Amino acid sequence: MAEHSRPDFSDASHSTTLSEGMARALAFAPSSRPSSPLSKEEPEPPSPTSSEHPSEILRRQLSIHSVISTTSSFAERMNRASGRTEDQEYRIIGLGSCGSVFEIPGTEIAVKKGKDLDAVWNDFILTNTVHNAHLDLRNLLQEAFPSNTAPKTPLCTFFHLPTSRKYWDTHLHKFPASHREVGATFQVERILPLPQSIREALIDLYFDEEIQEEAKNDEESKACLVRIYLGENEIGVQDYDSLRNFPLRLNMVEDLGLEKAVIADEMAIALASIHWQAQVDAMDAEFVIGSARAVPPGEIRGYQLDGRPQELATLDFKQRSIHLWVLDFDKSSRIKLTSEDVEKCLVPAFLCNDPYYPRPDVDADLWERFKHTYLKASRLILSKKQMSDSVMHLPRLFLDKVASQIKENEDWDPEEQVMFR
Repeated sequence: MAEHSRPDFSDASHSTTLSEGMARALAFAPSSRPSSPLSKEEPEPPSPTSSEHPSEILRRQLSIHSVISTTSSFAERMNRASGRTEDQEYRIIGLGSCGSVFEIPGTEIAVKKGKDLDAVWNDFILTNTVHNAHLDLRNLLQEAFPSNTAPKTPLCTFFHLPTSRKYWDTHLHKFPASHREVGATFQVERILPLPQSIREALIDLYFDEEIQEEAKNDEESKACLVRIYLGENEIGVQDYDSLRNFPLRLNMVEDLGLEKAVIADEMAIALASIHWQAQVDAMDAEFVIGSARAVPPGEIRGYQLDGRPQELATLDFKQRSIHLWVLDFDKSSRIKLTSEDVEKCLVPAFLCNDPYYPRPDVDADLWERFKHTYLKASRLILSKKQMSDSVMHLPRLFLDKVASQIKENEDWDPEEQVMFR
């Protein structure tokens, strides 16, 4: 049996068109390669025991790079559907300003659909631009940051217009009854939800006791992704009632003993890649902790490196690895490598987004860590592109402008302002 070979994309210094980028992305897509951490994944944590405190479960299992075994209803349902996906009805797993996201049961694929054609197209194009940027930099970042993982951004494929009659005639009936209107749509690599043990620990720790059982059985909460907010502390008593886009703020990260410095490093590496390789401002982009199907040792998503040929018609969703993902670029824009675009695009995108990134006014030490990693990654990227000195100083200008704006807002006193009528 002939060995399957992949194209050589090791030289990534040249520019990439969309069609070339899609070809390169597909060569390294999740369906054809193992996950590619910059360091080896941590050993699988032990299964939680009934006497284990929820915070201890989260400390072990919510850690970036951990691998978890799960027998949850999600894993069972996906395993049953795997290998017979043609007639599966789509299930809604996310709602946003750009559109709704639906799972295709039994696959690692989701469908995103929205009414705003331009916004959905923008999300499709820029998400792939960022995905390809991460691929271009994989070897460079692996050498520079051996203890961190490569930033993960989903791969998007198969864009369909509202007027694509052939697609809608064969697919519209698969959407839930309340979502059977045509729109712009594309397929995207699915960010799998966090496993059941993590979901239940979050509910036990943060939800009021009287709603915990209901929350554990809530279908919406089973589509659990955690938004990681390193730029904000929890204020007062919060009433949590859903795990969809659950906000994990800085003080919660610290209380759980999660490695906030590791998360800050990976955010910094991702943002540097987005800014200086993809040249995208990341306006309204999201950083979430989710999972992916863990690939057994020696498997390349459907092929065994040794042994005789065998039937491999299904996927196993019971082994999952935990990752930091960055997604949703529908409101983002391309940038030029100029000081004008740093001030006009990058600084507002950082400050106007949800508080994912560390901030100097919230945790000065974590900000310095983020800043150091961002500048190191940015220098590597721009040096590889052989940029001029006028461009090489832009990453520091960006961080200085962010810190200056935060300080200015912090010092602003509304009582000192003169009101003109």
